[in-house]
Formats: sequence, structure tokens, C-alpha cells
Amino acid sequence: MRLGLFLTTLIGLVGASHISSAADATWAAVGALENGMSTSCGGGTVSTGPEWTATAYGQVDIKRNTLTFKSTSPIPNHSFTVDLRALQPDGSGKVAGIDNNNREFYLTFDPGSGARTFHMTYRLKACRRVYTPRT
Repeated sequence: MRLGLFLTTLIGLVGASHISSAADATWAAVGALENGMSTSCGGGTVSTGPEWTATAYGQVDIKRNTLTFKSTSPIPNHSFTVDLRALQPDGSGKVAGIDNNNREFYLTFDPGSGARTFHMTYRLKACRRVYTPRT
């Protein structure tokens, strides 16, 4: 009886660790304006500051239900963390986050998992940033 319980628990733990590690991923990425280095996009004008116009190099880490982009760029506001639990089972959807200046932003994902492109938009800006895996 104890051996059966032990084996059942062991099999469950092995299966659970396999599921969580399959969702975890790390990759180098670069974020940039979707339509190049313009300060105008989507019909609107955005700040000409480096926050939006500069390219952001860094690393994406997904651990459990959290995505963190850690920028190696010296420009502030390029790093962020979001909760991914609102994504659909196929990995698609839109999640919200708050940046260092208390501004709401959104990340949009197409279906998939692991290293992939995603888009960032801010609530009050017309432009989109694209974060792409670097190879």
C-alpha cells in the first residue's frame, strides 16, 4: 500500500515538473518600433524621447506564468514583467502590465509557445513595439 502511494506520488511529481518546465523558456530578444525608427505612426505623434525610438536589446524569461523582459539598454523603461495567466490555452491573447512610470501597457501574442514575437502597445500611444527573438 505504501509503495503504491509512493509510486503514485512520484509519478505525479515527475509529470508536474515536466509540464511546468515545458512552459518555461529563455531567449535573447530585441524590441523596436513596428514601422521602423519613426516618431509618427498609426496616424499620431508620439514622444521623440529614446523610450520609444530606441531599440531595446535584452532577454525574455518565462517562468511559470510570468514573462520578464530584462533590457541591457541604458535607456530607462525598457524592462518589464507581466502575468501571462490571461493567455488562451494555445498561447494567444493579450495581457496587461504597468511600467515604471505607472502607465498601463499591453502585450499581444499569437498562438504558440517558447521563443516567439510579441507586440507591445500603450493605452495612450498609437505606436506598437515588436519584440522578436534574436538569432
